Amino acid sequence: MVDTMSDEFNPKRPKVDITPHEMPDHLKKRSAAGLNLNYLQSLFTQAINSQAALQGTVVNLLEGGVVISIPANLLFEKKDAQLVVGAVKPLRRLAGTLVQIQNKVKVEGHTDPGPVTNGRYRSNWELSLARARIVAGILTDFGYSQSITVLGHADTGRLPVDTSVAQSQNLAERIDIVIIADRREKGPYDLF
Repeated sequence: MVDTMSDEFNPKRPKVDITPHEMPDHLKKRSAAGLNLNYLQSLFTQAINSQAALQGTVVNLLEGGVVISIPANLLFEKKDAQLVVGAVKPLRRLAGTLVQIQNKVKVEGHTDPGPVTNGRYRSNWELSLARARIVAGILTDFGYSQSITVLGHADTGRLPVDTSVAQSQNLAERIDIVIIADRREKGPYDLF
Protein backbone atom coordinates (compact mmCIF):
# COMPACT_ATOMS: atom_id res chain seq x y z
CA MET A 1 0.00 0.00 0.00
CA VAL A 2 2.82 2.41 0.89
CA ASP A 3 4.64 1.67 -2.36
CA THR A 4 1.46 2.17 -4.39
CA MET A 5 0.73 5.52 -2.75
CA SER A 6 4.33 6.64 -3.12
CA ASP A 7 4.32 5.75 -6.81
CA GLU A 8 1.04 7.60 -7.31
CA PHE A 9 1.80 10.79 -5.35
CA ASN A 10 5.57 10.97 -5.67
CA PRO A 11 6.64 9.13 -8.82
CA LYS A 12 10.10 10.78 -8.93
CA ARG A 13 11.02 9.57 -5.47
CA PRO A 14 14.25 7.57 -5.59
CA LYS A 15 13.86 3.87 -4.94
CA VAL A 16 15.43 2.51 -1.78
CA ASP A 17 16.79 -0.98 -1.95
CA ILE A 18 16.68 -2.80 1.35
CA THR A 19 19.69 -5.05 1.71
CA PRO A 20 19.59 -7.59 4.52
CA HIS A 21 22.73 -7.71 6.66
CA GLU A 22 24.05 -10.69 8.49
CA MET A 23 24.25 -10.12 12.22
CA PRO A 24 27.28 -11.66 13.96
CA ASP A 25 26.42 -14.45 16.40
CA HIS A 26 27.80 -12.58 19.42
CA LEU A 27 25.30 -9.75 18.77
CA LYS A 28 22.39 -12.16 18.49
CA LYS A 29 22.91 -13.39 22.03
CA ARG A 30 21.14 -11.46 24.69
CA SER A 31 22.41 -11.50 28.23
CA ALA A 32 20.11 -13.31 30.56
CA ALA A 33 18.90 -11.37 33.54
CA GLY A 34 20.94 -11.80 36.67
CA LEU A 35 19.55 -12.46 40.10
CA ASN A 36 16.59 -10.38 41.21
CA LEU A 37 17.76 -6.94 42.28
CA ASN A 38 15.44 -6.77 45.30
CA TYR A 39 16.94 -10.03 46.52
CA LEU A 40 20.47 -8.73 45.93
CA GLN A 41 19.71 -5.51 47.80
CA SER A 42 18.48 -7.54 50.77
CA LEU A 43 21.46 -9.91 50.57
CA PHE A 44 24.05 -7.12 50.52
CA THR A 45 22.25 -5.06 53.16
CA GLN A 46 22.51 -8.05 55.51
CA ALA A 47 26.17 -8.57 54.57
CA ILE A 48 26.98 -4.90 55.24
CA ASN A 49 25.02 -4.71 58.50
CA SER A 50 26.86 -7.75 59.87
CA GLN A 51 30.21 -5.95 59.60
CA ALA A 52 31.01 -3.22 62.07
CA ALA A 53 33.89 -2.06 59.84
CA LEU A 54 31.38 -0.95 57.18
CA GLN A 55 29.15 1.26 59.32
CA GLY A 56 27.89 4.16 57.23
CA THR A 57 27.76 2.10 54.04
CA VAL A 58 24.54 2.53 52.06
CA VAL A 59 22.94 -0.10 49.81
CA ASN A 60 20.54 1.36 47.22
CA LEU A 61 18.41 -0.20 44.54
CA LEU A 62 18.67 1.96 41.44
CA GLU A 63 17.35 1.42 37.95
CA GLY A 64 19.37 -1.42 36.50
CA GLY A 65 21.40 -2.34 39.57
CA VAL A 66 22.20 -2.39 43.25
CA VAL A 67 24.78 0.15 44.45
CA ILE A 68 26.87 -0.46 47.57
CA SER A 69 28.30 2.95 48.56
CA ILE A 70 31.22 2.59 50.99
CA PRO A 71 32.57 5.81 52.52
CA ALA A 72 36.19 6.19 51.42
CA ASN A 73 37.38 6.91 54.98
CA LEU A 74 36.50 3.31 55.91
CA LEU A 75 38.95 2.01 53.30
CA PHE A 76 41.53 4.71 52.52
CA GLU A 77 43.64 7.41 54.12
CA LYS A 78 42.33 10.94 53.53
CA LYS A 79 42.93 12.06 49.93
CA ASP A 80 45.10 9.01 49.29
CA ALA A 81 44.80 5.49 47.89
CA GLN A 82 46.66 3.97 50.84
CA LEU A 83 44.44 1.40 52.59
CA VAL A 84 43.67 1.92 56.26
CA VAL A 85 44.28 -0.87 58.73
CA GLY A 86 41.44 -3.37 58.62
CA ALA A 87 40.09 -2.35 55.20
CA VAL A 88 40.79 -5.64 53.47
CA LYS A 89 38.76 -7.91 55.77
CA PRO A 90 35.29 -6.43 54.98
CA LEU A 91 36.12 -6.36 51.26
CA ARG A 92 37.09 -10.03 51.47
CA ARG A 93 33.68 -10.80 52.95
CA LEU A 94 31.96 -8.84 50.17
CA ALA A 95 34.00 -10.74 47.59
CA GLY A 96 32.78 -13.99 49.16
CA THR A 97 29.20 -12.89 48.48
CA LEU A 98 29.98 -11.58 44.98
CA VAL A 99 31.46 -14.90 43.80
CA GLN A 100 28.11 -16.55 44.42
CA ILE A 101 26.09 -14.36 42.06
CA GLN A 102 26.08 -14.18 38.28
CA ASN A 103 25.53 -10.46 37.86
CA LYS A 104 28.09 -8.16 36.28
CA VAL A 105 29.98 -5.88 38.66
CA LYS A 106 31.65 -2.51 38.33
CA VAL A 107 33.59 -0.45 40.87
CA GLU A 108 33.39 3.34 40.77
CA GLY A 109 35.57 5.77 42.72
CA HIS A 110 34.29 9.18 43.87
CA THR A 111 36.04 12.06 45.64
CA ASP A 112 35.02 15.40 47.07
CA PRO A 113 36.05 18.57 45.20
CA GLY A 114 38.89 19.38 47.62
CA PRO A 115 42.37 19.40 46.04
CA VAL A 116 44.76 16.47 46.27
CA THR A 117 47.84 17.78 48.05
CA ASN A 118 49.97 14.70 48.73
CA GLY A 119 51.79 14.85 45.37
CA ARG A 120 51.02 11.24 44.41
CA TYR A 121 48.01 12.09 42.29
CA ARG A 122 47.63 15.04 39.97
CA SER A 123 43.85 15.22 40.26
CA ASN A 124 40.80 13.88 42.03
CA TRP A 125 40.07 11.89 38.90
CA GLU A 126 43.36 9.98 39.21
CA LEU A 127 42.75 9.41 42.92
CA SER A 128 39.21 8.12 42.38
CA LEU A 129 40.38 5.77 39.63
CA ALA A 130 43.29 4.46 41.73
CA ARG A 131 40.95 3.74 44.66
CA ALA A 132 38.48 1.93 42.40
CA ARG A 133 41.29 -0.16 40.89
CA ILE A 134 42.54 -1.15 44.35
CA VAL A 135 39.07 -2.26 45.48
CA ALA A 136 38.52 -4.20 42.24
CA GLY A 137 41.90 -5.85 42.73
CA ILE A 138 41.03 -6.90 46.27
CA LEU A 139 37.72 -8.37 45.09
CA THR A 140 39.51 -10.41 42.42
CA ASP A 141 42.25 -11.46 44.86
CA PHE A 142 39.57 -12.98 47.07
CA GLY A 143 37.76 -14.98 44.43
CA TYR A 144 35.70 -12.82 42.10
CA SER A 145 36.97 -14.25 38.80
CA GLN A 146 35.01 -12.23 36.23
CA SER A 147 36.15 -8.96 34.74
CA ILE A 148 35.19 -5.85 36.69
CA THR A 149 34.59 -2.49 35.06
CA VAL A 150 36.57 0.20 36.91
CA LEU A 151 35.61 3.89 36.72
CA GLY A 152 36.89 7.06 38.36
CA HIS A 153 34.38 9.91 38.62
CA ALA A 154 36.29 12.37 40.84
CA ASP A 155 33.67 14.79 42.21
CA THR A 156 31.29 14.52 39.24
CA GLY A 157 29.28 11.45 40.29
CA ARG A 158 25.83 11.73 41.77
CA LEU A 159 25.14 10.67 45.32
CA PRO A 160 23.05 7.61 46.12
CA VAL A 161 19.32 8.32 45.98
CA ASP A 162 18.30 7.60 49.56
CA THR A 163 20.85 9.61 51.53
CA SER A 164 20.36 12.12 54.27
CA VAL A 165 22.40 15.34 54.50
CA ALA A 166 24.78 13.74 57.02
CA GLN A 167 25.19 10.67 54.82
CA SER A 168 25.75 12.89 51.77
CA GLN A 169 28.71 14.57 53.45
CA ASN A 170 30.08 11.18 54.52
CA LEU A 171 29.59 9.69 51.03
CA ALA A 172 31.12 12.50 48.96
CA GLU A 173 34.32 10.44 48.96
CA ARG A 174 33.22 6.87 48.40
CA ILE A 175 33.63 3.66 46.50
CA ASP A 176 30.52 2.35 44.75
CA ILE A 177 30.31 -1.36 44.02
CA VAL A 178 27.56 -1.65 41.42
CA ILE A 179 25.86 -5.00 40.82
CA ILE A 180 24.23 -4.77 37.39
CA ALA A 181 21.03 -6.56 36.37
CA ASP A 182 22.71 -8.41 33.45
CA ARG A 183 24.13 -11.84 34.06
CA ARG A 184 27.79 -12.58 33.46
CA GLU A 185 29.20 -15.82 32.13
CA LYS A 186 29.35 -18.68 34.63
CA GLY A 187 32.65 -19.08 36.39
CA PRO A 188 34.22 -21.79 38.55
CA TYR A 189 32.86 -20.33 41.81
CA ASP A 190 29.22 -19.89 40.75
CA LEU A 191 26.68 -21.53 43.00
CA PHE A 192 23.44 -19.94 41.80
